Amino acid sequence: MSVFFAHAKATPNEVIDDWAARVSARWQAAVTAGRDDYLTRSRALGGWQTWVRDVPVAETWDGSPLFQVIVVPVAHLDMPTVGSATEVLLRGFIAAGKPAYAWNHETDEVAEIVDVAGTNSDSWQDTGMLIFNT
Repeated sequence: MSVFFAHAKATPNEVIDDWAARVSARWQAAVTAGRDDYLTRSRALGGWQTWVRDVPVAETWDGSPLFQVIVVPVAHLDMPTVGSATEVLLRGFIAAGKPAYAWNHETDEVAEIVDVAGTNSDSWQDTGMLIFNT
């Protein structure tokens, strides 16, 4: 299984690396941090706007999905919000019928994300509220 790890842009590199390793161990999967995929593929795709829409549907050379699952780190599972890029990524994965999960990096709890609700916030860092499968 291949996991796209949708961390916040401002997350320090050492934290991303630690979290990605923990997610890899938890899911027994190959994990690609958003930072790494962006640096590897965004320029060839034409930049951020194209890249963020490509991630959920990207394929390998043989036509297999590049990413099968998206995991979003959160500090809590009580109505967590995400920024605009993560919101677009989540909407794409959900529309493609691919699993989406919130992972609490403090408690190791996981919740399945079934939708993202708009927050009407003016901040690009707080545009979507995660809705979980209950």
